[in-house]
Amino acid sequence: MAVNVERAEQFVNILRESAEKLVVVDFYSTTCPPCLVVDKLLNQFVTQYPNVGFYKVDVQKFSDVAMQCRITATPTLQFFRKGRSVGEVKGANRKAIVDAIEAGLKDSNGAEGKSAYGVVGHSDLTRSVLMKQSECLNQNDDHPMENIFVENDKVLESDVDEQMVLRISFNQPIKLHSIMLKAPLDKAPKNIKIYANRTDVEFDDVDTAEATQEIEMTKDIYENGGGVVNLRYVRFQNINTITIFVADNLGDEEVTAISQLAFIGTAVNSANMSDIRQDEEGHAH
Repeated sequence: MAVNVERAEQFVNILRESAEKLVVVDFYSTTCPPCLVVDKLLNQFVTQYPNVGFYKVDVQKFSDVAMQCRITATPTLQFFRKGRSVGEVKGANRKAIVDAIEAGLKDSNGAEGKSAYGVVGHSDLTRSVLMKQSECLNQNDDHPMENIFVENDKVLESDVDEQMVLRISFNQPIKLHSIMLKAPLDKAPKNIKIYANRTDVEFDDVDTAEATQEIEMTKDIYENGGGVVNLRYVRFQNINTITIFVADNLGDEEVTAISQLAFIGTAVNSANMSDIRQDEEGHAH
């Protein structure tokens, strides 16, 4: 859901955020019926466009910001990229808003904006991993987990058998869309279980603890799919920690190895939403 701006200085951070992605700011009034329609639309667009930042500014509460942005009517949506306005829509016209979002997602060459490992509209969130609060059970200490969060020739290897439990913490809540695994094919993880927001899963628990998602990796996924697997996005919406249980590997080898692990998604946005009424006309401000 769109984020309600609570402090005027927050708007500066929004403009900074637009250096990395498209940002949409809804200038609204609490006395404006069409603003409630836009509220409902933004609630839909947050899911539809997870790579876009959506924010709301109450023009009565932040009149100076509204004046700076030359807001003369509510609702008015302004679209920002790289710290500058790239579009504006007045009123609750869904098509006009969608067209403006789609236009804002195109770069100067007409290509889509964000893309991580071929997943359009999402970012590589691996930099959000907190290494000091993450661990791997049954790792070979000569080939530790820290090796897999950078792209190099080092690997993570299991120790006494092929199984591993990876517990990974993030420095902010994230929406996790996909994971990407690279590994030597003979030792690549095959059957894995993922547990969202659980750090208490041990080897003895994996048969009884309900996994958020179970995945069977195949040779084709690694070779032709780039190691990318889409997750059940609706079940990974507010993630602080992930536990991954690796049960076995493709080659039935004694140890399992991972070359790289990446997390693909977006940061979480949250806000309080108003009740919605249907009205398509703009409201003079």
